[in-house]
Amino acid sequence: MVEPLSDLEAGLLDTQLLSNHIASFGKSRAHSGHQKPDQPARKVDYDKLYSKAGKARQPGALTAVVSAFGDDPDIIGMHGGLPHEEAFPFASFTVGLKDGTRIHIDDPAKVADAQQYNIHVKGYPPLYQWAFDHVQRMHAPPAGQDVMISNGSNHTIEVVTSLLMDRGDSILCEEFTYFYMIDSVVPTRGYKAVPVEVDQFGMSPTALRKVLQDMQRRGEKLPRLLYTVPVGQNPTGAATPGDRKREIYKICQEYEIIVVEDDAYYYLQYPSATGDLPGVAGLGPSYLSLDTDGRVVRLDSFSKLLAPGFRLGWVTADPQLLDKMTMALHASLNGPCSVTQVLLAELMQQWGETGFEAYARRMQGVYRRRAAVLHEAATQELTGLAEWQRPTAGMFLWMKLTTLCDVDEILEQLVQQKVVVLPGRIAHCQGPRTPFACPYIRLSFASASEEDMRTGIKRLANILRSAPPRAC
Repeated sequence: MVEPLSDLEAGLLDTQLLSNHIASFGKSRAHSGHQKPDQPARKVDYDKLYSKAGKARQPGALTAVVSAFGDDPDIIGMHGGLPHEEAFPFASFTVGLKDGTRIHIDDPAKVADAQQYNIHVKGYPPLYQWAFDHVQRMHAPPAGQDVMISNGSNHTIEVVTSLLMDRGDSILCEEFTYFYMIDSVVPTRGYKAVPVEVDQFGMSPTALRKVLQDMQRRGEKLPRLLYTVPVGQNPTGAATPGDRKREIYKICQEYEIIVVEDDAYYYLQYPSATGDLPGVAGLGPSYLSLDTDGRVVRLDSFSKLLAPGFRLGWVTADPQLLDKMTMALHASLNGPCSVTQVLLAELMQQWGETGFEAYARRMQGVYRRRAAVLHEAATQELTGLAEWQRPTAGMFLWMKLTTLCDVDEILEQLVQQKVVVLPGRIAHCQGPRTPFACPYIRLSFASASEEDMRTGIKRLANILRSAPPRAC
């Protein structure tokens, strides 16, 4: 503590030097006890992978000072513009849970933290610790991997790509992928999305290798990143099994590609139509759990796990990259919401592992039941008109209409019948505004009532039966 203060007194005015100095002080107090020396040492050197923006990204001087000294009760803090807690309006928080229990927060320190700026660069400490411990139990990542609380996956995708990609760089994605990536991130930042063929089990390792070999043969610059939604994939609903993940991970090692694992639906798995649900303990391996050299950036989200209104998630990554991510997060949004961080930390503490396990099973049961309703309605009404797989994860059923070349042929009729589906074309890597014939649709079973799902499928079937079959 004495060294930083004496440096400041000596007149260390250069912002860059000050930021680095304070950041190094903060790191010395980090969770060094969580190292796992028995695991392989990190091989990926992110300093060699940063984009121009990533190299330029440095800690803000004020943020570095506030975060470094904010947790030390012996510090006389006259450096930050943090409002005094006496001015805050709330004295306590009480929320009711659906099981009839309540969470009551009246500890003055917690109530103040909930109303204060988020000064903790990796998140509110109790929630950060929950996420860190949870990741260690669930995924056993490479030694030194760390976590940070995020504002959710969308903003994190923006941050990761900006730190590792320059304009004109390419990113590998499932052929049909998350809309935000191709509708917002890729076009606005000048990236190129490279589609990789998918099947009912997600991204194809064979197709991935062929794409990379073809790019090499053409003399093209290879992608730096592979972006994947491996469980309950949006929009196809596919769940990538562990063996396939291992193949894809090995290919990424071979071609020195960073894996961005956007696993928002990881906890929404229900592989069997009947019988036991996996809960948390029975979930399969993630890319992070297979990682040996720090090349996986894993995004988890409370949006599907609990509720999207909290606007929270957590990221697991190599500390080299994570440091840059915290800088970017706090520079743009000043960190995640303090109120929801405190609330969720209390919820996780109250639940414990047993309560969280029970909640996960209940949630999986809800989505398995809703998926079954849509699947059974489709089986009854659309057999011979469409092809699909029973959903085993996530919120979506991916369907190919076999009597049409292009879904656009019936979209207007569907809207007239008060039914809205998502055309698969707008989720394709070549971009939502690129016209091409696509027979796929995404059907969500997340929010519509069970009766409305049955009615919607029946109306879709009637329209397909009345449409003249077309050879493609």
